[in-house]
Amino acid sequence: MLDLMRRHARNWMMKVLLGIIVIVFVFYFGSVGNQQRAETVVTLDGKGIAYIDFQKEYEKILEAYRTTYGGALTDEMIRKLNLKEQALDGLVNQAIVLQKAKQLQIDVPVEEVRTVIMAYPAFQRDGAFNEQLYQRTLSMNKTTPEEFEDIQQKMITAMKLQELIQDAVKVSDEEVYDLYRIQNEKINVSFLQLDPKAYAPAVQSSPDALEAFLKENANEFRVPDQYQIKLLSFLPEDFDEQVKISENDAEEYFARNRGKWNKPDGRKADFAEVRGKVIAEMKQVQAMILASKAAKKAHDTIYQEENFEGYAAKNRLKMSEPALFDVAHPPEALKTVKDLAKALTSLQQGEMSRVLSADRGYFLLKVVAKKAAHVPPLKEIAKDVEKRYVETEALKLCRKDAESLIERMKKGESWGAVAGAKGLAGETGFFVPGGAVPKIGNSQALSEAIMPLSDGNPLAPQSVTVEGKIYLLRLKEREKPDDREFAAKKDMLRGILLSVKKNEYIASWIENSKATLIKEGKLKYTRDIKSL
Repeated sequence: MLDLMRRHARNWMMKVLLGIIVIVFVFYFGSVGNQQRAETVVTLDGKGIAYIDFQKEYEKILEAYRTTYGGALTDEMIRKLNLKEQALDGLVNQAIVLQKAKQLQIDVPVEEVRTVIMAYPAFQRDGAFNEQLYQRTLSMNKTTPEEFEDIQQKMITAMKLQELIQDAVKVSDEEVYDLYRIQNEKINVSFLQLDPKAYAPAVQSSPDALEAFLKENANEFRVPDQYQIKLLSFLPEDFDEQVKISENDAEEYFARNRGKWNKPDGRKADFAEVRGKVIAEMKQVQAMILASKAAKKAHDTIYQEENFEGYAAKNRLKMSEPALFDVAHPPEALKTVKDLAKALTSLQQGEMSRVLSADRGYFLLKVVAKKAAHVPPLKEIAKDVEKRYVETEALKLCRKDAESLIERMKKGESWGAVAGAKGLAGETGFFVPGGAVPKIGNSQALSEAIMPLSDGNPLAPQSVTVEGKIYLLRLKEREKPDDREFAAKKDMLRGILLSVKKNEYIASWIENSKATLIKEGKLKYTRDIKSL
């Protein structure tokens, strides 16, 4: 139980109460939709879960994440979130729960379902259930009343079974106090810092060792595709003289965008006060338009005539030839070009790009030469390879030394003897675990190493790396929390702890039931998750 509390002590206050329904009823019970007969992905006691239901569940979960993360949700994130596994697990868990509820003869009358639905604020107007609003809301969500009521019936059934299973979960006063103590108790940790750089002089390199290291870590030294280009720039400042702004146009532009020129204190500026800024902005906009038109005309003409250099000479355009570069390190002029990497990788030697748009102008480029990605031979990058080799080997030596020091202390040698011999020993001073550790830093691994430390097991069994340094950790002392606040927080903490225990209890029950059903041959997966 203490392990449970240590794992959750710093984050459950806000998360548990908000997330428990989502965790239990989405990821454990699924969306509880109607099962349709079709190709099955799982069978439970001969009854199949249809592939179409899996697809619906997956899309539902995916849409929930898209709503939360928006454009930040990438394909790589979707893959790492294992959303397909979540969808399939949700449907399987739902089936197991409903099967158990049926075995226990848990019944949900139609009247009870109706009562729950009528209590939903979404279906109420002026505090009373509104049938028209109910029908319209379901219609907008492409759901019939029969389907929705079936979903609610199954959800209520699942909740009743959950309550029945969780009735056995209790929280003792000792557990509540342990939670309070973990959240409020301060500790002082002794640490021993080892710097891998100190081990560098002991590392011996040789040509053979460096060749082997380069071969093993080739991607680290790989030079990406590089490009030699000729570049035509169409910048707004080159068209300034062609732009003429009349006084009337400036005043009309000011009137249409009056809010843009408010003063820092919120007062509206008069045209006379900002006339120069208005005209400058208008000239910038018009000059950008002219630059865009000139770039498009150049592109179309060069495309037809296939004479990049000739067009530049004929129209007295300045053509630059930046040094060889890769897409991650483009010339300064191209750093704000949208989709530069996509444009470059699609071009072959001698080909011209489309018009490229940047923050301050437009560009056309022609690929003169393209150097394929490659790993340079050792003789060309020997210094870089040797530097990384020494760093890597020094880190290995440092970690090995840290492990040997921990083993010595496990065998009975005192912390003082080990720390005194190595130097760089210190203490954090008193702090509440869970965030940054004084004099060391902040990392997940550091927090996880400190949380389990106790009077009975004060030594962290493994070293921790923080910001390039390696640390050995040992609990030195605890500062007892002020118990005067405990009485005021006791009921709240009991409720939080009970919620967490119940949540983990039902999750454990479902997983154990699933394992038993698989062992008995009653639960069978007919499709591999990778094929879904």
